Amino acid sequence: MNDQPPIFRSLAIIEERIQERLTVEALAEEIHFSKYHYQRLFREAVGDSVMGYVARRKMVLAAGELADTESTILEVALKYGFDSHEGFTRSFKAYMGVTPREYRKYHLFMQPRKKEKGAMMYSKTTDEVIRELNGLIAEAKETAAYTQKHGNDVPEVTYYRNFWDFTAQRAENIAKQLQGMLERIGAMAEHPDEISARFLIIKAIEDAVFEVSVTAFQTGLTIARAMPDHREKFEPLCEKYDTLAMHARLKARKIVEFFNELAMLIFQDMRKNAGQKIRQAADAGKAAAEALADPKLPYGYMAEELREIAETFSAVPLEEIRSCWLEDILFRLDTVAFAAEADILRNPSYSELFDGISYFRERVSSALEFFRSLPQEAGVLAETGKEASEGRTKKKMYHDVAMQEGILLFYLKGEIRKLYTHLTAERKAALEAVCDKMKEAMALAYRGAEGAENIDVAALLQKAYDEMVSEARLLGVYGGPVQYLAEEVKAPMQYL
Repeated sequence: MNDQPPIFRSLAIIEERIQERLTVEALAEEIHFSKYHYQRLFREAVGDSVMGYVARRKMVLAAGELADTESTILEVALKYGFDSHEGFTRSFKAYMGVTPREYRKYHLFMQPRKKEKGAMMYSKTTDEVIRELNGLIAEAKETAAYTQKHGNDVPEVTYYRNFWDFTAQRAENIAKQLQGMLERIGAMAEHPDEISARFLIIKAIEDAVFEVSVTAFQTGLTIARAMPDHREKFEPLCEKYDTLAMHARLKARKIVEFFNELAMLIFQDMRKNAGQKIRQAADAGKAAAEALADPKLPYGYMAEELREIAETFSAVPLEEIRSCWLEDILFRLDTVAFAAEADILRNPSYSELFDGISYFRERVSSALEFFRSLPQEAGVLAETGKEASEGRTKKKMYHDVAMQEGILLFYLKGEIRKLYTHLTAERKAALEAVCDKMKEAMALAYRGAEGAENIDVAALLQKAYDEMVSEARLLGVYGGPVQYLAEEVKAPMQYL
């Protein structure tokens, strides 16, 4: 050990005496450095303060004991120098994002217990990513458990039980998806220059956030269709998913802010198979739409959406296709797929009609994976300065509004079909007029995303909202879903 550089000798000493109450002064004396000189060199070599590093190692080793031994939480706390269960729990959660109990219960991620040089592979930013994801995983699992416990509060209605079982499983799957990303983050420490791995982690987290948000929306819409007494019983469940979605968005934003500059760097590759992949996706979409186009079935709105998605592949020149464009396509397609899964619960005998949606999604995902391996648009890299940054922010805002309103328009069309027997010709015409306004608002928002000026999307959304509220009132007990959608339609106006 004496042949090693002084800071590496210090790291080895920390590992040997990690269960003791270490101080900067004692560690500096061990390697015959002044306190000031030792702290400065340590930070330069390790990227953290001496005691910050010691605290981090204690947490990592304590996490290992929680995962691998039968020791109680208090025993682990005392072993690593904490005076109480409460103090250890506070420190553990601040570092790992979850309590020791949650960590052990859900088998969450810990950094491998590296020594010496290996211990320096974990930056504080990687710790932050792990902390945020651990917390989100635990919350998703807790939400799933709460759903399983309270999803049968109206036992006389089988659909609710099936729906909440389906929703709880979706929350569990989201947690598993995020756990997979934690494992990739751990592997990334062995190869810190793997920018592509970081990019894929960002996209996987964003996908999970999308799934959480759509799940929260679908739960709200489903309960909006329920009778008032049922709606009241399930309101706490909806609040759970709304809270999970909000926390997912906040945590993802923190992670993406750090990876922001790296997300544009991906591996280069040839586009020789691009045309074939796009054609395969388009053909799969047309076939999926055809299977659902029977006018005798209430799935015409799904067929229309699938057909529109498929036709966009032919409308956009191959050289203009980018991964972000395909992500938008997948975003729309995921919404159709989730609506289809919910409808299968009502009519299992029609499940084969929806098989084409899964195949369509596989083709689009394959194309997306291919385009992600291509260079990002040079125009994005060329933009510099505050003005360019603000321009991107404004375009992204309009783009997100357009995408969100497109999803809501899809669901509104679905509600019109579901309410068909309760609608007079006048009510049906009024709701279709709302659809037209939303289409116009989407078109304007997409123009804003392309950089057009003087775009007034808010005025159209306000009109659509007012008319939807009026129609919901006229529909009486059947107007709950329309009222719910109206509030969602209005939500983006705060950003415009």
